[in-house]
Amino acid sequence: MSAASVQDATLSPVSAHLFKLIGEYYGADPQATCVDVGILASRVEREIQSNKLAGAVVEALQRLPTDVSGINVARELVALQRDSVGKRLASLLAAGRGGGEVDRLIQDYQAIGSGGESENESGHPEVIERLPVKELIQTSFNKEGLIQLWPESLNRCIDGGCKPGHHVLVFAPTEMGKTLFVINAVAGFLRQDLTVLYVGNEDPAPDILMRIINRLTGMNKYEVQAAPDRAQEILNKRNYDKLVMAPLAPGNFRQIRKLVSRYSPRVVVLDQLRNLDVDSENRTQALEKAATEARNMAKSEGVLVVSVTQAGDSASGKTVLSRGDVDGSNVGIPGQIDLMIGIGATTEMEANNDRMLSFPKNKLSGKHNPIAVRIDPLLSRVYDYGDGANDPIYEQRKRA
Repeated sequence: MSAASVQDATLSPVSAHLFKLIGEYYGADPQATCVDVGILASRVEREIQSNKLAGAVVEALQRLPTDVSGINVARELVALQRDSVGKRLASLLAAGRGGGEVDRLIQDYQAIGSGGESENESGHPEVIERLPVKELIQTSFNKEGLIQLWPESLNRCIDGGCKPGHHVLVFAPTEMGKTLFVINAVAGFLRQDLTVLYVGNEDPAPDILMRIINRLTGMNKYEVQAAPDRAQEILNKRNYDKLVMAPLAPGNFRQIRKLVSRYSPRVVVLDQLRNLDVDSENRTQALEKAATEARNMAKSEGVLVVSVTQAGDSASGKTVLSRGDVDGSNVGIPGQIDLMIGIGATTEMEANNDRMLSFPKNKLSGKHNPIAVRIDPLLSRVYDYGDGANDPIYEQRKRA
């Protein structure tokens, strides 16, 4: 729908102000790829004298999609127009009115379109028709394009890896090793020559960076402090330069999408999901909205998103976790996830640095059998049994 037809359509006062503000924003900066909602909200408060109308416009701005690009704004405006025209038309029909105004509104309503369909540039919904099996396999099921998850036993459970667009959730009780597990995975991503954006809002960034350095170099923090040049030499060979650390506090998805646009990562780590600002009234809604935003970002940006969140009290002392063990949202969050990885352990297992990985949701392969692993907290490393778990160097570090 053209700008002229948008302006000609019947708009509510809120919709009209939104259209005017956004049009002026893009008009002032033709190179802009998205609208800064904060700037527009500030402008509303200055320019609109009516507090009630200003509040309604700001509220409408805040309901816009997280990715406030021209396409998303246009779709939202179309939806607003259709709703406004539809309500006016229903009011006239309920009053028994007819004639030219009703006919015009019907034509406007039909011309506006649904505003919610996924369409390509031609205006038609995107469909897949008569796609040959070989082409489907080559484009969507080619294992050469998969992103591997470390350790190897985990990767086998998901048939060789994840795809861009997938959303993975790592969850566990406090101090069970969620960040350790993710750092081990990050080392694997870097080894695959992938750019990784690590959004950290839980622990101090220097602490996370040191742990990643420990994992990549095989040197604990004391060894790194004693021989920084040696550590740097190893890091230079292991793609450390492809790591982008973003210590947001707490951060929101508008900021994260800007970072994705700037650095073009293949993998985005969200540590932790529950801390992100998503402007929701209660904890459950916030968690579900954050999970939904993360999934949408994975799909729209074509990146693998690995989110981290807490398990509830029900997971304490358990080895195999279920979807019901996710803290705060055991229905909404799992619905936005392709692969759930729960980390559990008994008290005895914790003391021995043993962990059990469970997969209450696994759309990647359908496999749900849990696997046992061992961790090295000093190196933030996860070992498969029969591999590094019996390594004498590991045993020495564990005793230390």
